[in-house]
Amino acid sequence: MKTNSINATSQVGSLRIASFAPWLSRIVMIPPTLIMILIGIRYIGNPIHAASPTGVALSTPEALTDTRVAGALALTVAFAIATSVFSGHRLRMGHAIVIALMAFILAVRMFGFAEDGTTLAMGDQRVKTIGEMIFLTLNTLGFVLQTYLRKQTVVSR
Repeated sequence: MKTNSINATSQVGSLRIASFAPWLSRIVMIPPTLIMILIGIRYIGNPIHAASPTGVALSTPEALTDTRVAGALALTVAFAIATSVFSGHRLRMGHAIVIALMAFILAVRMFGFAEDGTTLAMGDQRVKTIGEMIFLTLNTLGFVLQTYLRKQTVVSR
């Protein structure tokens, strides 16, 4: 009898997790999506203003266009994440996109620190780095949770 009650209790716990997990996944993917949308709009709409706070000067029409293209790339990433947010079947893919994005951004930022002499104390580097690490961690946890739930669904069938 105890085995049956333990199984029933674990099934109820799994059902609770399964019902909240998609919403938790969506919640942790929304901030990176919104940030990418804001970056894209900012770099497309006013590339000079977008680049100038860090000391970048865009002095040719080609520089402006290339900077706008970087904004388009940000919107493309936001679109890919957003399509995952709105699809229950693509939540893992959305997490994978955010994980890859944040991992590459952090790797390039660390490369820049080593190569360029930038430090966490400069400008808003600390805030950006902490945010990227938080997004990486939360989406890694979301990916693991979605993978676990997918395996549980397959086992229960």
